[in-house]
Amino acid sequence: MAKISQESINRVKAVSLIDLVHALGLPTKQVGKQLFIPCPNPAHHESKFDTCCIEINKNIFNCFHCAEVRGNNAISLFSWYQFGQREGKFKESVLGIAQLMDIEVKDDRGIIMKSGNNTYKPTVKAISKELEPQPIQIVDAFYRAFLAMCPLRQNHLEELMENRRYSVEEINLHMFRSVPTLEEWINIYTRLYSFNYQFERIPGLSQVFQPDYFDSKFPKVLGEAGVFADANGKEHDGHWFYVLSASKGYFIPVFNENGFIIRLRVRKDSGDPKYVWFSSTHNIGVEKTITKARRNGVSSGAPITIEVPPDYLKTWETGVNVANVISTRTLLVLEGEHKAKLSAKTFNLLAVGLPGVGNFSQLLKLIQKWNIEKLIIAFDMDTLQRKNDLEESVKKQATLMDIVNRFAIEVAKLGVESVIWTWNLKDGKGLDDLTKNCKLPIEFNLRTKRWRAITLDSVHDL
Repeated sequence: MAKISQESINRVKAVSLIDLVHALGLPTKQVGKQLFIPCPNPAHHESKFDTCCIEINKNIFNCFHCAEVRGNNAISLFSWYQFGQREGKFKESVLGIAQLMDIEVKDDRGIIMKSGNNTYKPTVKAISKELEPQPIQIVDAFYRAFLAMCPLRQNHLEELMENRRYSVEEINLHMFRSVPTLEEWINIYTRLYSFNYQFERIPGLSQVFQPDYFDSKFPKVLGEAGVFADANGKEHDGHWFYVLSASKGYFIPVFNENGFIIRLRVRKDSGDPKYVWFSSTHNIGVEKTITKARRNGVSSGAPITIEVPPDYLKTWETGVNVANVISTRTLLVLEGEHKAKLSAKTFNLLAVGLPGVGNFSQLLKLIQKWNIEKLIIAFDMDTLQRKNDLEESVKKQATLMDIVNRFAIEVAKLGVESVIWTWNLKDGKGLDDLTKNCKLPIEFNLRTKRWRAITLDSVHDL
């Protein structure tokens, strides 16, 4: 049987994910340069677009809950949506996309398998080369200086103290700060500029071009003179200024194992998803619209955060591995930065916050490195329990439980004892909600299949 020609495959692969999504008629929610869509895994049904993300300029997609749902071309996304699987339907997916986009397909003998006019051009071209972020030490120094100059608005202070139960001292230790307004940013920008901080390739920052005829709020001394050629080839004289990729929310610092602030998460004041990364882009190679062009920005990625109790955080110096700060015998793993920070304090343990249930691969190396003896998995209870018996809830629970099981299997290969903390969903969705209601979890040992009640003094016991 003749195969599809490589030329035809390349044409179909050139279809951008955003064009495919629109052609399929899928619901979308755009946040900056990210497009959120329902997860294409048929076993994972989400009512909100907060799990599966398309990085528009990178032309990649990834579900934060389903580790296997990811890819970098239209063929893999089409296969997931049409056939509910990543592999095994390559030919059908190529022909399906070709039908949607009116692309001609030939076999390897040159015979037309599907006619088309071949006029398709991507509306968004993927960036061929991403810029690399500054070294961690430079990013950490910038973020610490930047956060020290940011305000903390009353509504954010109240949310952190009343809803999250942080003390004022803990808020300062964790360096929570509000996202500055444009006017506040220009003032901070000016001060950081005078101290010679580097802005280039700091995640969350990128340069925008403002023509000289534009009535800019930025002092020209902060900008870099340049020329921008638009889609018609017309050149505009102007300046490049650094701007922030976030507004109306507060920053949550993300720490690595050596105590450096490596990225910032943003808790938005409104809208879904509630949490977004402080991330930026560099698209001047493909973007010809002045208002959309960005320069010298870099992606944040989705790193895990390493958290210790406040008393340890007070003395944790940058450059010192966390294993030299607190016992790594027991590790508590949760989803999200707030849960990790609050639970580390409550249980006096080393804690790790995953950016998504399925994003545990980077944690496995640390588990082995730190010689962990006991791993506690304390994901939100809607992972282990379902709210109702509707088909959507049943499938969602099955998918999440499959991820938890795969995580536990990989941990077991490292010779580490794994347990799951569980509780009644009515007492709180997350571990932080449970302890806020003055209750503690029940522990289930995955190896012995035994249950036991947890006390604050027995968390290390097996």
